[in-house]
Amino acid sequence: MRRLLVILAVASLLGAGALTPATAAGKKPQTFAPNSHPYGLSYGEWQARWFEWLMEIPVADNPALDETGANCNVGQTGRVWFTASTFSLTTERSCTISAGTAVLVFAVGNECSNIEPPPFFGDNEADLRTCAAAGFDEFWPTPPSVVVDGLAVPNITTYRTQTPVFGFTLPADNLFGAPPGTMATMAVSDGIAVMLKPLSPGLHRIVISYESPFLPGPGSTTYDLTVAGKHQD
Repeated sequence: MRRLLVILAVASLLGAGALTPATAAGKKPQTFAPNSHPYGLSYGEWQARWFEWLMEIPVADNPALDETGANCNVGQTGRVWFTASTFSLTTERSCTISAGTAVLVFAVGNECSNIEPPPFFGDNEADLRTCAAAGFDEFWPTPPSVVVDGLAVPNITTYRTQTPVFGFTLPADNLFGAPPGTMATMAVSDGIAVMLKPLSPGLHRIVISYESPFLPGPGSTTYDLTVAGKHQD
């Protein structure tokens, strides 16, 4: 179950009835290109930031274990807001973010480190990269879909990337169930993440849908996302 938590990420599939007048008028959210560097970081570097964020939050407050959105802003900082993974096949969260904030939707992925048992263990960069890629291919043979305000992100597999080698330190009561202070000095994640450019003020619904031979059925996570305030570039 811990492994499924780590590799699942949010999805949002929009219902047309939730569209705001601004969206209906044609103001559709857009993505940063896969080979771009949003806010100075590559997609792989943002994926590493996402993983560090999620793993370093204790279970009691972790957004991945939140079925409503009550904890969706825990640990969120800066100009990019992260969606969270989930334990459930179907989850719907309601969250509020500030206008002008980009959204990183991490769809699906696989991570390996030097603190996990096989088959998720590697003690050097080459082994970690092979481990992360092989696990991704095994867990996610079918591409996910990411739909934002009724618009599917095209060519979703072009957003697949690997992180640089990164590290993280587990808090007390962590998602791994490891002793507090356990430190992964080397980790690599291989995943599909989409960076949405800042959305217009109002209500948006984002869906990722995903399936895996290791899951009991198709899964999805919906974010009803309120963007509050006035957009400023």
